[in-house]
Amino acid sequence: MKKLFTILLVCCTVSLMSVAQSHLLTGKVTGEKGEGLPGVSVQIKNTNKGTSTDPEGRYQLDAGKNEVILIFRLVGYLTTEIGTSGKSSIDVVLRQDTHNLDQVVVTALGISRKERAVGYSVQEVKGSNLTLTKEQNVLGSLSGKIAGVQVVGASGASMGGTQKIKLRGINSINGQEEPLIVVDGTPVSNNNFAGRNGPDLGNLAQDINPEDIESVNVLKGPAASALYGLRGQYGVILITTRQGSRKGSKKVMVDVNSAFSIEKAGNFMPLQNIYGAGSSQKFSTITVNGQTQLLASGTDESWGPKMDGTPVRQMYSFYPADPDYGKLTPFSPHPDNVKDYFVTGTTFNNNVSMSGGGENTTFRLSFNHTDIKGIEPNTYLKRNNLGFNGSLNLNTKVTVSTSFNYANNKGQRPAQGYYNGSRNFYQWFERSLDMKKLRQYKYPDGTFYHWNHEDVDDPDFLKKPGSDWNNPYFEAYENLNEDGRDRFFGNIGLTYDVLPGLKVSGAVRADMFTQSINQRKAYGGRDLNEYYEAKFENKEMNYEVLAQYNKTFDKWSLNANLGANLLTQRYTGIMGRTQGGLSVVNFYNLSASIDRPDVSNYLRRKEVRSEYAAVSLGYDNIYYLDATIRNDISSALPANHNSYWYPSVSLSVVFSELLKWEPLSYGKFRIGFAKAGSDLDPYQIYESYLLEAPYKGRDNSPYLPMHLPSTLNNNEIRPSLGNSFETGVDLKMLKNRVGLAFTWYNQQNIDQVLSIPVSGAIGYVSTVINAGNIQNQGVELSLNATPVQTKVFNWSSVLNFSRNRSLIKKLYPGLNTLQLDANTYSRVSVYLNADVNAAFGTLVGNAYQRDPKTGKILLDAANLPMFKENHNFGSVVPDFTGGWQNTFRIGHFDLSAMVDFQSGGKFFSWTKMLSVKSGQAPETAAMNDRGKNVRDPLADGGGVKVNGISSVTGQEVTAYVDAKSYYRTTLGTSIYEEWLYDASYIKLREVRVGYTFTREAHRRMPFNSINVALIARNPVMIYQQAPKGLDPSELSTGRSSISWLETGQLASTRSFGINLNISL
Repeated sequence: MKKLFTILLVCCTVSLMSVAQSHLLTGKVTGEKGEGLPGVSVQIKNTNKGTSTDPEGRYQLDAGKNEVILIFRLVGYLTTEIGTSGKSSIDVVLRQDTHNLDQVVVTALGISRKERAVGYSVQEVKGSNLTLTKEQNVLGSLSGKIAGVQVVGASGASMGGTQKIKLRGINSINGQEEPLIVVDGTPVSNNNFAGRNGPDLGNLAQDINPEDIESVNVLKGPAASALYGLRGQYGVILITTRQGSRKGSKKVMVDVNSAFSIEKAGNFMPLQNIYGAGSSQKFSTITVNGQTQLLASGTDESWGPKMDGTPVRQMYSFYPADPDYGKLTPFSPHPDNVKDYFVTGTTFNNNVSMSGGGENTTFRLSFNHTDIKGIEPNTYLKRNNLGFNGSLNLNTKVTVSTSFNYANNKGQRPAQGYYNGSRNFYQWFERSLDMKKLRQYKYPDGTFYHWNHEDVDDPDFLKKPGSDWNNPYFEAYENLNEDGRDRFFGNIGLTYDVLPGLKVSGAVRADMFTQSINQRKAYGGRDLNEYYEAKFENKEMNYEVLAQYNKTFDKWSLNANLGANLLTQRYTGIMGRTQGGLSVVNFYNLSASIDRPDVSNYLRRKEVRSEYAAVSLGYDNIYYLDATIRNDISSALPANHNSYWYPSVSLSVVFSELLKWEPLSYGKFRIGFAKAGSDLDPYQIYESYLLEAPYKGRDNSPYLPMHLPSTLNNNEIRPSLGNSFETGVDLKMLKNRVGLAFTWYNQQNIDQVLSIPVSGAIGYVSTVINAGNIQNQGVELSLNATPVQTKVFNWSSVLNFSRNRSLIKKLYPGLNTLQLDANTYSRVSVYLNADVNAAFGTLVGNAYQRDPKTGKILLDAANLPMFKENHNFGSVVPDFTGGWQNTFRIGHFDLSAMVDFQSGGKFFSWTKMLSVKSGQAPETAAMNDRGKNVRDPLADGGGVKVNGISSVTGQEVTAYVDAKSYYRTTLGTSIYEEWLYDASYIKLREVRVGYTFTREAHRRMPFNSINVALIARNPVMIYQQAPKGLDPSELSTGRSSISWLETGQLASTRSFGINLNISL
């Protein structure tokens, strides 16, 4: 850190010396309403000297001693020239150019194009819009900000957990499609990792420093991404990082950003606080020294006696080292025992960057440190990011550029899912359990305190672990889940300007990471002590060359590109797990395995050779025709099917130039068609043997068993293909105050690579084939407006909306249903299926059996609901998604708020189901219509009121049934319809309130500007269909490709903090 500050001090000193020896010209560039304009190019005419305005519109430039002419340029504004005339300060007002709104967008291969020349939908989000509330994963910060993009997030408790992103619905029958992520032209992996014990280690997009991002452009369909061939079928996310700029002065710009936030668990599920631990409303008894004492049950449910303060022996009273050993204590409720487990999480995020350049150079260097303390005890994540961008003009024709990013992560994350960590609090727990007592999970004598002992008559029960669960603090401090990752990605390139308009560039691009996972199961828990270790290494290299030609003649314009790429991938993994326990307690090493450890490793290699071309022809700045073609040859495909061509063609017409209607600033019609493909992982086309762990035969000779896999490979496999058609319009009206982008699309993904079941008679369980056709059809709407724009007040608003239908049109001859996933509890299952001529992802399971005439529930002889199997509950895919963001600026104040929403879709909740089955849910101890608790005896007016049709008499019946029989036995695990919920929600995702101090307003301030902001993320769930305690926006569960099942969701979080940004 001392070295860093020394560098900064030297840079500032050099800058001051440079200014003192030159004619420093300063000023501010504003719009017609008086607002400062950032990013305005300020250049000395007929020279390469120049600079750009800062976020407040200010600039400074070494203009030299002689009089010069300054040129001010900004897209969407008229270019202005002004002479210096010996002035030391020049302020400029730029006027909007309503006839030449040639905004530039980044398209495939990082090629910048005029917006009017693009014949497909492209939507951009500025980097400053991604860091408003300091979301740590760049994918999570896209939620609600781009039409057609669905982000299913993870709880903040996971600290960088997996963010699933889908573009234009589900495009693969197995749901495993993901868009390609490209950073400064370099494709980067977005794999995700999860440990054996359930922790979600997140996807690799979290390695991208959000503070480095200049903009994100999303290419949503093959029409936009066809130039990426096999990797672009499911869309592309293009990330452009911040660059240095060539400046007339030698000043180095320094930006420091520091944020601190606290994170609190929230959205707790309501629980009853009337009945405590036990399976019966009568206390068990024990005899101690001839006296009978009441015993609080150690079972993991709350169907026990009323918590009325009756003195009982609690489980901790049996531990000799406990202060309450041998004592009777009140059997009372602990309403906040779930809340008491969680702690206040904190996040420190510090970022410093230096940028600048000379006449022939640019550079930007950044460093980021993030330190997160989780809301669960003993969880954390530490991340360091180092980034550099630079360019050097070797001469007037040759430019060398480079970009690299290094990320280091180290974490200890919570387990999730059933039977892991704190997830049982709502599923199997005691409402009478004192969480504060559990914190002392280990007594001074080394004994572990577990709450879940059911057999206290066993004299050795204290030496044994809990019957079903560990103490949650034992899980937090003894069963550790550690992970670490080192990653490098970047490129180095060279560009040669051959002729005016013709340039050739080449680049070497790399993405490399090493991921380590270390997990422990400690002695003293309910599982055998164990150690697991894994290491995964990835190395991807891309070697590319690209020739670009741009020419304008008369009214015609030509943009042509010709390129080639070689992709090589190498991925290795090695995993080891001890067997039979550890020979030395707390010595976590594979060598401590009592039995031979289970060790395996693998290697995957792949190569793709590609050639591509793109041509754009424009006429009169109105008509544009684009065509692209790409050929990929993949080593993962059979030799006779490994070469494929992927074309695209699009047309755009800027009709506003034809109409000349004053209210219409800009209008474009676009239409496009494309084909793109997706291959498969290597080694899936030819048969290969698998090797089991060696053992000795009957004669004590070594025996190495080998066998064929359960899946029959296919050497005739072909890549999956996506055929896409889209059309739409882009409008800008009222001098660019209102904008609208509308797109209709139809995409069919055929020849899906699927694993389907086969007859066991052939020796296999399944085989890999090309089959299936999934169609996605939908609309996207993005509306932006500036309702108010004055010198002191500005209000801008952006609304994104998308509606998509994913339809399974075909599977395989004779196959109308394909099971994609399943979940089973107590021998009862719910399935996720793909059904022909149905929406993608239908949920099938047990439902209420109903009378066909009245639709009422059928009741059995005991008046309990009956069920039927294999009922279709509908699709898990939402009907529509979107987001609405509003930004207000009042003087130096700024306020931003963003809401994202989803309508429709379904998911199944284990947590809610088991909270009812275990007697913790409020409805299991509610009052019935007779004013009695449902747990009261039926003879005393208790019981749950049911109404339906008797299956015995065929007559309508109204009756009262025993609460435990109704909730625990019948609804608990037999009727899944009861635990199926609508995934609709409206969530306030981001809120920011800031104030900017400027040098202009505070002349004695030593900085260019200081911005202080209060920030909040996920502060309020405005509306949800699902019960409180479940969050349908956070159903991401690591490796699961489709979000439909909640088996133990981490606690939802809300974060509040402060952010400080200083520009030197």
